[in-house]
Amino acid sequence: MITVYSDNVEVPVNKVVFSDGAITFKLDELPSNPRYISINVDPRTPVNEVREELLMITECINQLADDTHFSGNDTFTLNLPYLPYARNDRVFEKGNPNGLLSFLMTLGNIRCFDEIHICDIHNKGAVETLCHEYYLSFNIIEKKQLDCYKASLPYDFNISYDLVVSTDKGAMEKARTIAEHLEVDIIYASKTRNISTGRIESFDLPDNISFEGKTVLIPDDIGDGMGTFVGLAKEIKKRGAVQVDLYVTHLIAAKGLKCLTGVIDNIYCYQTVGNFVNKQNVTDFNNGKI
Repeated sequence: MITVYSDNVEVPVNKVVFSDGAITFKLDELPSNPRYISINVDPRTPVNEVREELLMITECINQLADDTHFSGNDTFTLNLPYLPYARNDRVFEKGNPNGLLSFLMTLGNIRCFDEIHICDIHNKGAVETLCHEYYLSFNIIEKKQLDCYKASLPYDFNISYDLVVSTDKGAMEKARTIAEHLEVDIIYASKTRNISTGRIESFDLPDNISFEGKTVLIPDDIGDGMGTFVGLAKEIKKRGAVQVDLYVTHLIAAKGLKCLTGVIDNIYCYQTVGNFVNKQNVTDFNNGKI
């Protein structure tokens, strides 16, 4: 699920899967003397396939580069809207790998991209630390959460929020940019998570904040099992909120959207990741069809 563009013209890519699971690509010839080549990874591509597809497709381009006179003075861009293994940015328990480091090392071995464009990186500090510690040098250009949020809203959006609630301490600074854009207060909801199972065990909201009659937005970068948002929204509505909306940049929704019905009022997302839901499913949810 990779596309290639040369000087803004799509170059046809044919992916072949062999009976043993091996893959290869056949890339049509690049235009002569291209000034710009980009590889674009569809966020719906399964994360475990991204690494091999990138290795294969960059090899195709490198083989064609001499014939087309694509040189080091030209621009080679990777558009990677969802960073694989972004959540596995450290070793959580003994015996676990650091998946993000492994993926970054692969990008480092490719050593050809002038720019890597990524949307709303889960933990940019972790990326920067790993790159520094392992001498990896990338020109990463991030589309920030606020910009992704703005791009996610429908043209007729007219909801006025009273509060923004951050799901945890790690999401606080990103959520703050949205709260400042909306010109509303932000509060931090702490949670207790079981590290082994990943399950949220409890939430804690400040006692001195009134939710009575309020319309609340919960923003986050990734929505996967959705349990965090369901549990938090229930607590907020118990405190009197009349509406709780959800924004996530990368919507996976591995359990679908039905689990949000009656708890979350509207969902907005920049992109869907994987193949569990799509943008039409999100529209259907907001229109009460799910």
